[in-house]
Amino acid sequence: MNTTTPHTEYTPPITTPGHLLANIPGLLGFYPSESVLFLAIDTTPRGPAMGPLARVDIDQAQDALPDIAATLTEHAREGVFAFVVSHRPLTELREVATWLYGLNYSRDGVDVDAAWHVNEISQGEPYILLHGAVSTDGSGPMKKWVEGVIPPLTSAPTMRSCVDHNVVPELSREDFFAVFTRRNPHVDQLEAEVMARQARHHATALRARVAAADPQERTVLVDDFLAEARWQLTRAANPEESEADADLLAACAVWLSTTWTRDLVVAECAAAGDKAAHLLLAAARTFDGEIRANALTLFAVAQLELDWEILAGPALMLVTEEFPSHRLGSLLCQAYRHGLHERI
Repeated sequence: MNTTTPHTEYTPPITTPGHLLANIPGLLGFYPSESVLFLAIDTTPRGPAMGPLARVDIDQAQDALPDIAATLTEHAREGVFAFVVSHRPLTELREVATWLYGLNYSRDGVDVDAAWHVNEISQGEPYILLHGAVSTDGSGPMKKWVEGVIPPLTSAPTMRSCVDHNVVPELSREDFFAVFTRRNPHVDQLEAEVMARQARHHATALRARVAAADPQERTVLVDDFLAEARWQLTRAANPEESEADADLLAACAVWLSTTWTRDLVVAECAAAGDKAAHLLLAAARTFDGEIRANALTLFAVAQLELDWEILAGPALMLVTEEFPSHRLGSLLCQAYRHGLHERI
């Protein structure tokens, strides 16, 4: 699966390729390896700055390009850069390097203005230019764009943001996405399926009662439902403790078991911030199907409300991969990729 970060007005300005590389783990949430990174360079009042970033496996880069080209070029008013992150010898990377050099906007939907190779993203790791427009002898102000080393990652603005949120990028993409894996040690698959059926029964019964009620009673029923949801959200602790609370999970499953009940609690979950994110992550780890899809989607909403995108984007990408017909998740994922989530 590809990994894409959004366009945003708040990404760091550009100094050198090493500076760009130092910011990437904080943008992705993990340290990429054996990857091609495409980075759009946008124009801001502060000068050129980082736009959307897309990571693809080296061996899948050519097939993945059509899915990411439009998002990159929409915000690449200054150009598109690429980084090949791999421990393979350069002789084994000649094919991908040649492909990057030959990309053409009219044919491929994107041009790559410059590309670099680096073994891994770590402090002091050297990078070297594969292709790009620099002075012929590598001297002058463009020298650091030909070759150099990655500066301390702790100085990168995106890494400082991670520290502020008590998050450390994972060592691999697999470790990063493992946070969303179904793995509740307190509820097995059969128990989760029973809870999900009961939740859907309660949700559909509530909707039937609301539909049959007069306007005044209808308002009371919905208000009571939302008041209960707000109270349950106050009980949520961290994801691990929420996974152990069967009553809390059962209540959350009712909200997430139908589109109607989910839409009722969107604003409540957004307003609850961290508590909602903890409970929704626990629900996503416990249940499958519509409940998991809605849990991941509202988890992303809660994260975005907290101005914390590092987990929101991957959660939305998982929804579109596991549940491609999930409309809200797909719409939010598209908005996220184009930076429109800041207006939601």
